[in-house]
Amino acid sequence: MMINLRERILSYGVATLKDEELLAVILGNGTKEYPVAKLARKIVSESNGLNLSLEQLMSFNGVGVAQACKVLAAIELGSRKNQADTLSEETVSVADMGQHLIKKIGSAPQEKLIAIYLNNSYHVISEKIIFIGTVDSATVHPRDILREAVGMSATQVLIAHNHPNGSLMFSQNDQEFSLRLQKCCHLIGINLIDHLIITKKTYSSLKSLNLI
Repeated sequence: MMINLRERILSYGVATLKDEELLAVILGNGTKEYPVAKLARKIVSESNGLNLSLEQLMSFNGVGVAQACKVLAAIELGSRKNQADTLSEETVSVADMGQHLIKKIGSAPQEKLIAIYLNNSYHVISEKIIFIGTVDSATVHPRDILREAVGMSATQVLIAHNHPNGSLMFSQNDQEFSLRLQKCCHLIGINLIDHLIITKKTYSSLKSLNLI
């Protein structure tokens, strides 16, 4: 099993492996009752997108402390890589930004409000996490977003936040906050491109729904 997986990685690249196969490579071995392939498949099927604690991993028969630590380290490394990814400095579209944000915050366990700042040519100047927690007008103020925009002479901004529950629906708070931000942007000559809701696999646009 392990030899075959390693040969596939060498011949075709690691991206060709399924989730349970990647996990099997990390685990290395299983038990007589649960060979590594069966063990990896069980963990993937019974976990919520591999959102697992050390204790949860070790509750699976055949997973020891060392293996559990390896799995958690691999997951954390992947998460940090996504956080470090940045958009191209070339012209980008809303679709480009949506796909980028799925990777960056789509799997985050907490809501994160992120702002992407651009110039008139749709070249990205910077992107910043503005707030972590529930996004509404009581917790986040437009000035938190626009202070950064003015400081870097951005003329356009796109905001997005993730829904850990997977919902693509905008709440009343989402719309009210977006309309408030849009008014503040207009006053200082900045274009609010859109407000996106991000999930693990896709995104929705407040502007495409004519909510701003």
